Amino acid sequence: MNIGIVLRKEQNPKLLEALKAIELWSKNRSDKIIYAPERLKKCDVLVAIGGDGTVLSAAHIACGEQIPIVGINAGRTGFLAEYKLEEIPIVLDALSNGTFKTQDRLMLDCSVYLKNKKILSRTVLNEIFIHAHAPEKMINLEVKINDKFLTEYWADSLMLATPTGSTAYNLAAGGPIIYPSAEAFVLNPVNPRSLSVRPIVIPASSVCKIKCVPGSTAEMVFDGHFTEQLNEKAQLRICRSRWVTRFAHTGDSGFVPALREKLGWTGKMKV
Repeated sequence: MNIGIVLRKEQNPKLLEALKAIELWSKNRSDKIIYAPERLKKCDVLVAIGGDGTVLSAAHIACGEQIPIVGINAGRTGFLAEYKLEEIPIVLDALSNGTFKTQDRLMLDCSVYLKNKKILSRTVLNEIFIHAHAPEKMINLEVKINDKFLTEYWADSLMLATPTGSTAYNLAAGGPIIYPSAEAFVLNPVNPRSLSVRPIVIPASSVCKIKCVPGSTAEMVFDGHFTEQLNEKAQLRICRSRWVTRFAHTGDSGFVPALREKLGWTGKMKV
């Protein structure tokens, strides 16, 4: 078993603790621990150690390869880095023995067309975030769903989030939480000019087309990693990807317990 390790860029005591645990576990084993970035795409599984951003990096490495990913939390609170440092030996045992389960997460293909020619393509696990070049300006975007005009958004920004990304910036911006296995994504305007404008959940089979109104431009940020421009003559097309991100679990998905723990849902106050 070739186990690839994807690390967060900034070192901290938790990261060093995780590396020591991996080193200790790997002694006298036939499994190979791979750190070299150029070899990660050939690994059997990827272990992302850090926060959700590190897991997103692993997802982009695995995209198209369907390599299972496990997230170990060595950062702040996150939903994708599912396991704690003390669970590293248990996780590695499950990966080595092949006793883990997998869950596929929906991804979105984002393509930019200029005069009917594709000039840019990205695949995201979390979200596409669209904002104006200058922070003091608002965006003005025309949006169509399945070639039907939806509305013209005038807002601070606009994001399209997958179920996986629904618990990230979408949640902080007042968007809905979508269960990870749901076949849908959310269109969420951030601070819209009109109070009647609200987030909308769209079937995963939908095709969303976005363009700037004449005289305006915007920036697109894909999964917080890649930034590109969207000018008024171009169109952004978003649809379900044929690729998925495959997460590995030592047992059943822990999404429901994670909601309670990470969001502090305590239920009715006890007296």
